[in-house]
Order: sequence, then structure tokens, then C-alpha cells
Amino acid sequence: MQESRTMPWAWISDGGEARYVQYRRGVVPEWCRFSHIVCRTGESLIISWCSQAFEFDEVEECSQPDGPNPGLARAVRQCTDCIVSAAFGSAGGQSESDASVTGGIPVRIDTPGQMVSAMRLLQGDLAGEAEQIALGAVDTGSLGCLAAETERFARALRRFGWLAAQR
Repeated sequence: MQESRTMPWAWISDGGEARYVQYRRGVVPEWCRFSHIVCRTGESLIISWCSQAFEFDEVEECSQPDGPNPGLARAVRQCTDCIVSAAFGSAGGQSESDASVTGGIPVRIDTPGQMVSAMRLLQGDLAGEAEQIALGAVDTGSLGCLAAETERFARALRRFGWLAAQR
């Protein structure tokens, strides 16, 4: 990962030291805040190992979840998806399931705003496909993609509901 000019801390150093970010207090409900391991940065985004995309101004660098680091915000709950992805080398944001970059339903939906956006996106995709079917244009490839997107949404919806119940 290359160092970002805007946020020089948002990279993993050559020594392999992980950097963590979390939503700033007040950006999302407290139950939506997790500390994420930074995978890479873009012009205005930080991509975590769990493929979550964050705007620079939404997050703060934080300490490692297992211990305080002087000068950094104290970490909230740790994102287990980041831990698994970083440990097994499945680079965040580089797979086809990274819809936060490609424009589909994201694998992870952590905030109410993200859930509303995903619901509206899926609703539009379903309505568009229904219109095509009504016209007699049944595209099995398109239906397969829509089925995969719907299944991804269902998993994200169950996880989001579980998170909301934990508050």
C-alpha cells in the first residue's frame, strides 16, 4: 500500500505494523463504530481489509484494540472481518464482492445510512428487472447477478439487524 498525501498515517508500514481507523464519534450511532485495519487509500477514501470504504473526514486513526497507544483515540470494538482478511491475505477492496467500490450491494453494511442506500439500490434493481421480465426479456445472466446481489443483501441485512439488537 502506498502512503497517502492527505493522511500519511493511513498505510501499513514496511515493518508490517497495522494502522487502525474508526468512525469519529457522532458520525454514526455508537453501535455502528468498529476499529478497522487499513488496507489502502485512494484520493479521498480509506479502504479497510474488510472492504469497507471510508471518507477521510469521517474517520480517525485509533490505537490497536488490544492496547492504548498514546496520542491516538481509544479503539472501539474490533472488526473481525478485517482481522480474518488481513490474516489470510484477502486484500480488502480487491475482490468482486467489494461493492463499495464497484457500485453494487456491499458485503458489509454498518450504518443506517448505508442500509437505506443498499435498500434503495436493490429496490431499483428489482424494479428494473421486473420491467424487463414483463416485456418478455428474460436474461438469465442478469437474473443470476440479481440473485447474487439479493443474497449478499440478505446476509448484510441479517448482520445489520444483529448489530442493532446488540445496543
